[in-house]
Amino acid sequence: MPACSGAIFLKNGSEISRDEINDVIMNDLHTWRDSPFPVQFFYTTSCGSCRDAREYFMSFIRKNPSVPVEFRNLASNEENRGLLNEYKKQFSGIKISYPIVFIGDFGITGSSDIIHVTGQIVREYLLQLNT
Repeated sequence: MPACSGAIFLKNGSEISRDEINDVIMNDLHTWRDSPFPVQFFYTTSCGSCRDAREYFMSFIRKNPSVPVEFRNLASNEENRGLLNEYKKQFSGIKISYPIVFIGDFGITGSSDIIHVTGQIVREYLLQLNT
């Protein structure tokens, strides 16, 4: 499960662009069964890209204390690896690598996409949940 370039994808296996995020959330409101939170962040301590994403989330939780984020270190925890395998089953057809974040029906890989897209997805989910 090596680190690789970033992607934004959905449970149905489709990869999407940043520009499609808001439309996807608005169009899929009727299919939500559960809250999209907590944000699930999977990483390893030996991965440089993971460190960048982890630093981002440390700042994110200070700025967004009401949004729960679960930090899942894959290097030291069998339970976390098992949970990642469950997400792999849910997001079938997608090449899963780390760092990776799951927020509702979205998966994000790669530190750059995680850093630039997580806030947008969270804001849009919160906006829709509060309307």
